Amino acid sequence: MLSPAAPALTTVRGFTPTPIASGDEESDCCATPPLSARRSRHHRIDDVVSANCSPILRGIPSPAMSGIAKLRIQFEPLNLNDSPTSTMTRTRSSSRPRYTSSAGSQTGRSDDDTSSENGSSYEVKLENEFVNESVCEKPMYGAIEGGLVPRKMQADDFEPIRCLGKGTFGTVLLVKQRATGRLYAQKQFKKASVVVHKKLVEQTKTERQILESVSRHPFVVNLYYAFQDHEKLYLILEYGQGGELFTYLKTEKMFSESTAAFYMAEMVLALSYLHESIGVVYRDLKPENCLLDAHGHLLLTDFGLSKVAVGDDDTCKSMLGTVEYMAPEVILGQEYGKAVDWWSLGALGFDLMTGNPPFRGSNNAKIQHNIVKQKVVMPYYLSLDAKELLARLLRKDPAKRIGSRMPKDLQAIKKHRFFRKIDWEKLEAREMEPPIQPMITDPELAENFSTEFTDLSLSPLTTTKDPWAGMSPKESFKEDPFRGFSFVAPSSLLDNYERMMAGA
Repeated sequence: MLSPAAPALTTVRGFTPTPIASGDEESDCCATPPLSARRSRHHRIDDVVSANCSPILRGIPSPAMSGIAKLRIQFEPLNLNDSPTSTMTRTRSSSRPRYTSSAGSQTGRSDDDTSSENGSSYEVKLENEFVNESVCEKPMYGAIEGGLVPRKMQADDFEPIRCLGKGTFGTVLLVKQRATGRLYAQKQFKKASVVVHKKLVEQTKTERQILESVSRHPFVVNLYYAFQDHEKLYLILEYGQGGELFTYLKTEKMFSESTAAFYMAEMVLALSYLHESIGVVYRDLKPENCLLDAHGHLLLTDFGLSKVAVGDDDTCKSMLGTVEYMAPEVILGQEYGKAVDWWSLGALGFDLMTGNPPFRGSNNAKIQHNIVKQKVVMPYYLSLDAKELLARLLRKDPAKRIGSRMPKDLQAIKKHRFFRKIDWEKLEAREMEPPIQPMITDPELAENFSTEFTDLSLSPLTTTKDPWAGMSPKESFKEDPFRGFSFVAPSSLLDNYERMMAGA
C-alpha cells in the first residue's frame, strides 16, 4: 500500500491595509466620471488562478456571460469603460498574505514546500498470500453501551488524490475516505507554524468551532471530521465539486445581473444565518471564498478570520479581511460589527456585475484611501435597481448601510427589486436552478479547480517526534493548545452527505 501524501492547509489570500481618514458620508455614490477621469484611474491589484472548467471554456453556451459583457470586451480597446487595466488578467488575492493583524502589522508566513515523489516500483513474487495486520481496514464505528458511534478519524483513514489549493501553512487536498470511498476536502494546519504565530492558534480553534456550529446550512460548507496528530491539525470538509466562484468570474469577466442576483441572494441567506443564528461576523467575503457545489449552488467557506459570539451591541477592533472588500470602518481602525459583511456583499456584487471591485489603486494604501475617501462610481450599464441596491450596501456610514438594522433590513433586502426574480423559499430549499452548471466528468479529477494547484505533486507523508513526549498526561493536556479539537459529525449528517454525493 502506498504511503498517503502529506495533507494540506488552507489557501490564504489578501492584502495589507493602513489606517486613513474618513470620507464624505452624505453621498457615497456619483455618476460615471468623464472619459479623461476614467482613463487616469489607477490599475487594479489583481488576483492568480488559471481559467478552467467555466462553461464557456467547455465549448457550450455560458448562462453567466451577458450581452453587456461581450459588448464591453469589444469596446475595451477604445477605453470606453475603464482604464486599460480592465483587460488585465484577474488574479487571486493569494498572491499576497491576507491581513490578519490587529496591531497594524502584517503577519509573516511561509509556504510549505511541495516535493515530488521520485520512487521506483518493484514486483516481488510471493509464494503465499500475506496481509499485514497494520493495513487491515479499520472499523468505521466503535461499540458503546446502547449502540454504535462513529470513531475518531486519523490521517491514514484518507487517501490523498490531488491538491485543491496551496497557501501559507500548507494545502487543501481532495481526499478519499478509505473505508467508504467518499470524497472530502481535507484542510490542514502545521502545528509548529500555527503555534509560532500565537494569534493563529485562536483563529484555527475559532474556525473549527464555527464550522461545527453552522452544519446543515444549505449555503455554508459542512464539517464532517476534525482531528490532530503530533504534526498537524485536520479539518475534513464538504467537497465543493464546482470549484471557486472566482474561477468563473475570471473566465467570464463579469456576470449578468440575473446571475449576480442569484449568488448574492444565496450569500444574503448565508450571512443572515451566520449573524442572527450563530452570532458570527464573517469578515472575509470575496469570490475565492465562495465555492460551488456539483449543482452550482453557493458554499461559503474559510472562517479563519471570523469572529464568534458577537451580539447586536458587541463590536470588533481587529483589522482583518481582504482590502478590496474591506469596509471603511475596518480600515479606519474603528470599532465595528456585522455591518462590515454587508459592505463586503456590496463590494462583491459590484465586482460580479462590472468585473472589478468598486475601489482600486496602484497599491494597498491607495486602495484603502479610495475606499474611505472616494464616492462609488456606478457604471452606466448597470440597471437602476442594481445601482440602488449597491449604493445602499456601500454606504460609508455603517449606521446608514442596509443590513445594519436586522431583522427589518433583511426583509427590505429580500423585497428589493434587484431580487424580484428570486423566490426566497425555493432558493433556501435549493429548488431554484443555479445559472452556472459546473461541468464534472469525474469528481476525482477536480477539474473545476485551478491547475495551478491540481497539477502540483503531493508531498510524501512525514512524521515528527511527539512534542509532548515524556510529559505526564496532566502536563501534556495543559501544554497542548489544541486539546478538544477532535470532532465527528452526527451520523445523520454523514449519511446525508453520502446520498448527496451519490446524487451529484
